[in-house]
Amino acid sequence: MKTKEYEIIFTQEDVQPFVQLIGEQISIYQSPGGEKDDGSETIPLPPTMPMMAYKWLETPLELQQPIIHRKQKCIQHQRMYMDKNYRAIVEVTNPFQRQNLTFIKQTLYLYQFIWEIK
Repeated sequence: MKTKEYEIIFTQEDVQPFVQLIGEQISIYQSPGGEKDDGSETIPLPPTMPMMAYKWLETPLELQQPIIHRKQKCIQHQRMYMDKNYRAIVEVTNPFQRQNLTFIKQTLYLYQFIWEIK
């Protein structure tokens, strides 16, 4: 079962509090000018930042509560950046019941949203 597709944009207002919360000390995440340290046009997202997309997604689960996330995985195939558009989809697979608990495997897919203007 998959959710509908959402458009996600990680803004500076999202990134800066997250970086402070996790205690990241690398300058590239700390200041708007820090992105020039690695030649980027904008601030890259910390590798764990994409998991924050869950706060914007509504997962329409029709499964019996309580739900245990048995497996959750995040593989970053390319660096993600602040102020870029991404498409987000959550897929829930392998639901099974054990006693009164529902176990699931949940996967978050984030893809860069590319517009072609002609």
